[in-house]
Amino acid sequence: MGQAIRRARTVLRHAIPIGIGIVCCWALSNQLQHIDFGQLWTAVLAVKPWQWLMALVATAISFWAVARYDVVAHRHFRTGVSDRRATITGATAIAVGQTTGAGAVVGAFIRWRMQPGLSFVSSAKITAFVTLSFLAAWAAITSIAILILPTADVPIAIPCSILAIMAGLTGIAFLKPVLKRAGQEIELPTLPAIMALVGFCFLDVFAASVAFWVLLPAGFDLTLTQLLPIYLIALGAAILSGTPGGVGPFELTVLALLPLHSEMETMAAILAFRLVYYALPAIIGGIALLRPMANKVDGWVSSVDGCVDSTLNQNTARAELGIMRQNGGSILHCTAGTYGVVRTGQTLTTLFDPVNGDAADLAAPLKRIAREQNRVVCKYKITGRHALRARSQGWTVLHVSDEALICPDSHCLSGSKYRQLRRKLRQAEKMDVQVVSPTDTLPLEDMAIVSREWEANHGGARGLSMGQFEETYVLGQAVFLAYRAGKLIGFVTFHKTQHEWCLDLMRATQDAPDGTMHMLVQQAIEAAKKKGIPSVSLAAAPAGALNNHSAFEKRLRNLFFAKAGGPGLRQFKASFNPRWQPLYMASPGRGQLTLAALDLIRSVKRAKPLPARAYAVAQSAHPAPRS
Repeated sequence: MGQAIRRARTVLRHAIPIGIGIVCCWALSNQLQHIDFGQLWTAVLAVKPWQWLMALVATAISFWAVARYDVVAHRHFRTGVSDRRATITGATAIAVGQTTGAGAVVGAFIRWRMQPGLSFVSSAKITAFVTLSFLAAWAAITSIAILILPTADVPIAIPCSILAIMAGLTGIAFLKPVLKRAGQEIELPTLPAIMALVGFCFLDVFAASVAFWVLLPAGFDLTLTQLLPIYLIALGAAILSGTPGGVGPFELTVLALLPLHSEMETMAAILAFRLVYYALPAIIGGIALLRPMANKVDGWVSSVDGCVDSTLNQNTARAELGIMRQNGGSILHCTAGTYGVVRTGQTLTTLFDPVNGDAADLAAPLKRIAREQNRVVCKYKITGRHALRARSQGWTVLHVSDEALICPDSHCLSGSKYRQLRRKLRQAEKMDVQVVSPTDTLPLEDMAIVSREWEANHGGARGLSMGQFEETYVLGQAVFLAYRAGKLIGFVTFHKTQHEWCLDLMRATQDAPDGTMHMLVQQAIEAAKKKGIPSVSLAAAPAGALNNHSAFEKRLRNLFFAKAGGPGLRQFKASFNPRWQPLYMASPGRGQLTLAALDLIRSVKRAKPLPARAYAVAQSAHPAPRS
């Protein structure tokens, strides 16, 4: 029974478009029965050479634009297929598929045939991505055109509703970049990808409407702005009908929306348009399809995860880079140097200064890799020297936080600057708080209980550049435990290298005495001093507003400073009398910086980041990453 139903659905899926086409062609023939087809063909032949030439140029632009959808799709799925190959394949699939009908099936087959390195499933995914994203972009552009350009009488509620739905979907793509369904993760297009798709769609339909418009006979009183919404509506009718080439629905829609114009002249223009925009591209696409294709995937280079430990052994690596063990990031190696990178919903973010290499030389590879993932690039928590280099290259730079640095050798408890720290330590000592640093087995179950209580009291754990409690994660860190009456009441962990420790997790129960955290960190600083560690970082605290900031920026900074717990963090870290080092984020332009900042804020609040993925980079420019 089930098999019979599936067969019936398959038959209907193919029969319905054919039926629609037959009905539309019948209706069209009835409407045009008074037309002399000899005169119709004469009208087509009367098209001037310059009109054919302009239509051909507009058609070429249109197909280039719509073929770029495949480029965006391949970047989205990180197939490693080069832009040139994706463009040629996309143009061929669309040229043949739009003429033969069943575009999804034909398109998937053509993409699979022309890209032997990809499976048919991957080709089908590319085809589905291109089809759905084009329909969404077409719906948005058509709605806008109906609202602002003269057209047939369409209820304003229809385009407004469509635009509201598109805005909602865009918001979901930002706030929830990965959807989970039936145990599978579906990654939505990034905002840069969505903007590119809409831009390519507009260029495509505008160029196609120009090709149609220039083929209208002389004296046909219709401007391009009047034709554009009509063409968009007719195109939608053709696509949604599923008929080969949209034959029938396209013609009927155009004739219905141009009732005051000569049907003979209108049909002559449509026939000429079909020759230029459908027949000729289909012939060229068929020739391209017959060409032998190399059995390879272009320029695919995989990054290597799990190489954090070897990177941390380098003297130039920050200890805080140990967060890459948990946040889904990886170490990216290229000829220009080495960076720790993490992929968030909209951004490819480098964390901290480069491990080695010059930041100026690394800028171009980072931009290229981000572009090949439809993401913006961002440098996060870089020091002033690297921020200056980024600014000199035209990047927009923003002061985001200040890192508290301690030199264990010079750290002491004497003097007025340590008054608050001494007071906090005395309070903890009075409550009989004991701090130990286990050298063998950690009380992981007790630590998990403390962490869960802390998360419940503080609205959950943060991520990305801040660690979260996980048993295997803390085993690689320096851990200090606080006990009172034999009960674990708090702990801190530090990322560690031979040249630096960096504060990571800070967890305490609600009944932990005042000063417990101060005692834990103080004991860690003293332990680092005994081990000869030259620097201890208490990590960063949010940067507040400065006098040189505008009133609007001051308001935003003060709001973020308060929401992020800035006053309490700075007060706690200031009690250790650290050296404050400004940290910055940078991105190529204000727009990208704004998007990156919003995306990082969203990512920090998420419990889990995106998983590490391979990076598609050109092999000629960057060798395979090494561990």
